Amino acid sequence: MATLLSKRELHDDLAFVEKQLSQYSDPYDTVRFMWEQRRADLVHRLEEAGKTDDSHAEVALLFEGGPVVGSQEIRLQFATQVLDSYQTLVAIFAAEKGGAELKARGKLPKAFTSKLFIRDMLRGSVGFLLEEPPPPQASMLPTVLRDAVHEATASLRDLSAASSDEFQLRVEAMSPRAMGAVKRLSKTLAEAGAAAKIVDDEEELSLTPERVATLQSRLNDVEVVETTEELDGVLLGIFPDRQQYEFQVGPLENGLVIYGSVSEDLDERYIANPAEVLLKPARARFQVITTFRAGQKQSEERVLQTIVVKTD
Repeated sequence: MATLLSKRELHDDLAFVEKQLSQYSDPYDTVRFMWEQRRADLVHRLEEAGKTDDSHAEVALLFEGGPVVGSQEIRLQFATQVLDSYQTLVAIFAAEKGGAELKARGKLPKAFTSKLFIRDMLRGSVGFLLEEPPPPQASMLPTVLRDAVHEATASLRDLSAASSDEFQLRVEAMSPRAMGAVKRLSKTLAEAGAAAKIVDDEEELSLTPERVATLQSRLNDVEVVETTEELDGVLLGIFPDRQQYEFQVGPLENGLVIYGSVSEDLDERYIANPAEVLLKPARARFQVITTFRAGQKQSEERVLQTIVVKTD
């Protein structure tokens, strides 16, 4: 199980054992001796769990409410939609942490698609344990996907928080692509009348029906607008590993330098023949993605789609 979920269960068991021990004060009581052995085992397991520092991603998603039937069944359509929405959100954060700023729509770069797999079904509150396959060699550094899982939990926490200030700060920091993924996840939960609990190795987040309603209401005020824009200038470079560009608007001597992501097609053409467009006067077309909340601009991104060298 996810580290946090495992520790919580061990702590719950230990609390129960301590309660049993409080009923047997005689140190020579056989029953007390049995419970003391159980306590020693739990303490040892908690100590071992504390030493575990897995570098790969692991997260538990648990659900209650409308789509859950009893303690062992969950509606297939809901499970498919909610897992897909969560996987997409994590993949977007992984891509962004890997340096790829993304368009609001379209396919994610293949290198950053989420590699979380269902490892187990969880009982009680019905849910799933998702895990990234451990790397071939042990590493002390967390994977990008593990950091992305933490970012997804933190984002959902802030966006659904009681304080609108936390929501506002998070909206300003998130890309339009990530906001769209959160909206899909929120809509899936709200329409199904579901509550969710997300447990990673650092944090536990309960998305109660009240928090889901708050999240859905706030997100209805958020709008993502896409337009196109053409600018004259000079392409200073493209960084394939991060899928980002550096473009100077206007003359090379004193123009404004802007940064952003590139389309995958343009990236491939550039890698094949970079001298064709680099450091030459050109006209570039950008997809401009702007996030508004209550009519106020929150963020703006420019994705480089095409670039044509001027011949005159």
